[in-house]
Amino acid sequence: MSAVRVYDCAVVSHSAKPPGMLTPLSNPGFSMLWSANTLSLTAFWMTEVACAWQMRVMTDADPLLVASVYTVLQLPIMFLVIPAGVIADLSDRRRGMMWTHAWLAFSLGVLFWLTWTGRITPLLLLVCLPLISIGLSMRMPAIAALIPDMVRTDQIPAAVSLNNVAQNGSRLVGPALAGAIIAGLGVAAVLALNTAIMALIVLMFLRMRYRPETSDQEVKPQRFRDAVKEGALFAARTTWKRNILIRLSIFFACAAAIPALMAVSFDNSETYGIMYGCFGAGSLLGVFVIGKLGYKRLNNRLNGGLLVSAVCIILFGVVDEPLQAGPLLACIGASWLFCMNSIMVAAQMQLEPGMRGRGLSFIYTLGTASLAGGGLLWGAVARGTSPAVALIASGACLLLALAATYRLSIAAPEAALAPAAASPQEQL
Repeated sequence: MSAVRVYDCAVVSHSAKPPGMLTPLSNPGFSMLWSANTLSLTAFWMTEVACAWQMRVMTDADPLLVASVYTVLQLPIMFLVIPAGVIADLSDRRRGMMWTHAWLAFSLGVLFWLTWTGRITPLLLLVCLPLISIGLSMRMPAIAALIPDMVRTDQIPAAVSLNNVAQNGSRLVGPALAGAIIAGLGVAAVLALNTAIMALIVLMFLRMRYRPETSDQEVKPQRFRDAVKEGALFAARTTWKRNILIRLSIFFACAAAIPALMAVSFDNSETYGIMYGCFGAGSLLGVFVIGKLGYKRLNNRLNGGLLVSAVCIILFGVVDEPLQAGPLLACIGASWLFCMNSIMVAAQMQLEPGMRGRGLSFIYTLGTASLAGGGLLWGAVARGTSPAVALIASGACLLLALAATYRLSIAAPEAALAPAAASPQEQL
């Protein structure tokens, strides 16, 4: 039976000095994966901003309909990401990513054509968005599961942080770029650019050299339903896995008010893009702060991130000037990153390779379900009251949730992990 890379981050950080955050980029496979992921995420954030703004224009800034764009993008992922995780465990992940981005290029091309020809309507936009979500569902667990395959065991935390740089750096560049393009050329130009980006990514995955680790190759083919059932039982039987799912879902359900209502919080596309960029800039700064802190005390980091998020969301609901909102959104972005990084490092460092795709898919499923439901909930609250009231309420709910769940640990007991971490040779 092959050795399993399951150990606590605290053990790694004490056993040896962790590699620098840029070290994984020395691996050609990981560097190409990281570049493709960065481009893909940039296109996604641009698409989200463009579609939300298109809905705002078509519906005279109706908060519920604008928030529904975010919900419709997230909701299908809830149903598809677990099967996608099974596929990621039982198939060639590189090839899957190639076909996934080909599908995204097709979906964005259809949406571009409808927008460019003036045929787009609010209903048609909501019908087309799930096509994009299908591609997002397939790429999420496969990308995350590919990361540990491309680097040494001791480089996994740094690789996860680089992945966070990609996600949050793209969240800084993508929305700001989309806002500028919308102001100058319109929504259709953003969608055309994103279609071309997805086609380029297909070529990048076609050229990628990928050698699955031994444990992945030893996974025997199983019936699809049995693989899903095995993944569900695996998540339910262990305390730290349940705690990750509980804390993640609560956080996203409350914090979903930020991306869902941002398009109706500002008056023009450029300001909207810049403010979304502030959110991404804070996340990017958070990545580098985490790199300096190391990869231990994940529970304390998660609790601190939740507290800062809750307070800043409440304050964001109170202010009404971009100069005040920008720094608050940056703080929310940084704290959002602290929360997600804590959860993803704990999961990727502790999940067995043969179960990694499915384990991550359960995280993504509950996360996206919470984002989708939370976005729609706060959109409805904003329609009945105002966006400011909805934001204040979401922050207050997050504070209450933190008080109720701060003792739930997302790390496995060190004693249980010590045997797996004892031998560096076995880990590698």
